Order: sequence, then structure tokens, then C-alpha cells
Amino acid sequence: MIKVALIDTAHWHVPLYLDALLKADVEFVGISDPTGTTGPALAQKLKTKCFASCEELIAQVRPDLAFVFGRHIDMPSSANLLLDHDIPFAIEKPCGIRSVDVRQLAEKAAQKQAFVAIPFIFRLSDTMRVIRSEGPIKIDHASFRFIAGPPSRYVQAGNLWMLQRDIAGGGPLINVGVHMVDLFRSLSEGGIVAVSAFATSHINKLSIEDFIAVTLQSDSGAVGTIECGYTFPSAPGMQRDFSFSIRARDRFLRSVDKGIEVIKDLRAGVEHEFMAANFELEPCYSKFVEHVLDALKAGSPAIASFQDAAGVLELVEAAYTSAAEGGRTIRLST
Repeated sequence: MIKVALIDTAHWHVPLYLDALLKADVEFVGISDPTGTTGPALAQKLKTKCFASCEELIAQVRPDLAFVFGRHIDMPSSANLLLDHDIPFAIEKPCGIRSVDVRQLAEKAAQKQAFVAIPFIFRLSDTMRVIRSEGPIKIDHASFRFIAGPPSRYVQAGNLWMLQRDIAGGGPLINVGVHMVDLFRSLSEGGIVAVSAFATSHINKLSIEDFIAVTLQSDSGAVGTIECGYTFPSAPGMQRDFSFSIRARDRFLRSVDKGIEVIKDLRAGVEHEFMAANFELEPCYSKFVEHVLDALKAGSPAIASFQDAAGVLELVEAAYTSAAEGGRTIRLST
């Protein structure tokens, strides 16, 4: 039985992990909650002890695996502590608010050959399954749109810090947009060489952006556009606006109702195929938990590492710089 600890549980994603963890062969040996808000009740539910900090937890118990949540600005500190104690862990994206901190974590984890998993969950999604259904893919261009609900949902969840740029690092791009950045980056040949962006914050009048449109170009010439925001009037059963389209050689894929339409430009003519797909992301977190537990037992790498997280955050930083400078194209070295 794997001994599991949950670190800094005042985070809205914790419930998305619990179903899979409660069904798995794990023992909860402790949780930490510096805010003292969600921790005590969660500890009672899991029949374990709540600690005031990650440091206090590690001083008293030795987990086989930790799942790290918490404020974005605090994530590097928790990660460094776990690496120093050689404790395997999964840590929520974006892993920090500065790419230099996450790059340092990547180097440290590589030196220690540590097990670290990052939930870039599109890699486990139906969307990725369909995109790669015919093997390796070469993208010509791609467009992703993910408009989440309003900032008030973070207030209701007790995560007001998510609306403060100095603590969260930004708004929808660093929170939900990282998934699309990772998706385009994963599917592109070579590195990303140019980034530009425009953003607005006039709707909610917060220090974070309401909406941002980002353009990425890879050194293969592929172009990706990403739109994300906190402007969708969400309600139960209708939480976001998500859509995408991808051109890859002789295939054009686009999201449609309850699935993905695959249009093939063949010598014999154009063919259409519908492939069912679930675009809800919540089930992917259960898949991620199962993947982490299986990978740890097998001694195999996780779906994404600090190296991936650092690469994504560098592109996010470039997009924020571009938006702050009126859309100036930021050139990057690969």
C-alpha cells in the first residue's frame, strides 16, 4: 500500500484527485494546509492528520508519494523540500510563477533522478487520443479556444489568491492556457521560436487578464493560436467554451458536438469521419492519478516533467511580455 500525503490542500483541484485516490490502494499519512481552511475537514474525512505546513508534515511522517497543490508562488518551495528529502511527488501546474524557478527544479530533479509528475492532462485526454490515432502527427497549424467561467468562482472556492498577479503569476493563460501551450508544444516538430499576444483586463478590472490571445510559431513553420479567458457565463452543466481545429498534412480535425470530425483530403476525394470524444477535463484528473500510481510502481517516467513545465512557462512569460508591450513579437532561441 502506497503512503500518500496531500500538500497545501486549499486548492480547487483537490476534489478532482480524491475519487481516484479513495479507490486506489493507498494510505493517507497526512495533509498540510497553511491556510487552515480546508485541511481539518479533509483530514477528518481521510482519517489522517492535518499539519500546518509541508515542512511540519515531512518532519513527522515519511510518505511514499505526495500530491502538491497550493498557491502558485509557493509551489517551488514545496517542490524543493520534497526533492531534498527524496520523496516522489506530483505537483499541480504551473509549478511556480517564474520559469527560472521551474528550470532550477528541472535541473535538480534530473540530477537526483527524482520521480516528478505534472498534470498536463490533455496528454491523457480523448482529444489527444483522436489526434494521434494514426500515429505521429506533423502540424501545419492549430487553433485552441478555452474560455472558463468568471473570476467569482475562485472567490467562492476560497482561492482569492488566484486573482492576484503577484501570487498566481497571471490569469487564465498561466492557469488554463498552459494546457493548450503544452498541447501545441507537444505536437509541434522542433521548438517554439516566436510568441506574440494581446490581452485585456477591462472586464473584471483585476491585476490578471480577463482574456488573452496568443500566437506561437515553431521552427518547422507551424503556427498555433490560443485564446483563453475568465469570461464565460458558466452554469451547472455548462462551465466553459472549448473548441479547436488542427491541420496536419492530409487531415483536418475539428471539435464538434460530442466528438471530433476528421476530414481527410485523399486522392480519391474528401472523406469525413466522426470520432466520439469527451471534452470534459475533470475525468482526466482521475486518469492522471492512476497514471502516477502506476508509473511510480513500475519505475517509469511520468507523462510530463519539470522540463516540460519550464518550457511551457517560458512561453507563457513571453506571451505576457508581448501583451504588455502591445503585441510585440518575442523571438526565442531553441
